[in-house]
Amino acid sequence: MHKKPIIYAMIPVRAGSSRLKLKNLALVNGEPLIYFAIQAAKESKVFNRVIVNSDHEVFGKIAERYEVDYYQRPEALGSSETKSDEVVVDFMRAYPQADIVAWVNTISPFQIGSEVARVVNYFLRKKLDSLITVENKQVHTIWNDKPVNYDPNVPFLLTQDIVPV
Repeated sequence: MHKKPIIYAMIPVRAGSSRLKLKNLALVNGEPLIYFAIQAAKESKVFNRVIVNSDHEVFGKIAERYEVDYYQRPEALGSSETKSDEVVVDFMRAYPQADIVAWVNTISPFQIGSEVARVVNYFLRKKLDSLITVENKQVHTIWNDKPVNYDPNVPFLLTQDIVPV
């Protein structure tokens, strides 16, 4: 008989976002952006624990407000130079009892619990070692100052007619 894996949701947030200061505290419909990730993780009902992982104690207060756990990572892991892998390794060392750690992003406020559950259940069903979700977008894309999926010399294509990126 296989034991059920211990699965933790890790919601990483930094106070020092360089492009949009304190973006995770920005209010969307009266709630801070981080709230939506917390809610989706809780509503998914696939996690043994939901843990906000941050370099700043303000997020500890938010975690408490929304009744989830809080881990304050070392200040050195709060810079824009910090790699995602470093944050994950630090978290996994702090929570060795977790068999699986799922990174739940705060920048997707429309993500819902059933989507989170679908991803985690897919991971479990396929017996994967790792998984990252992506989404094809049909948008006009420029990379290195060059159009990727459209010609700027012809009339603007409808988004449904361009190649997704």
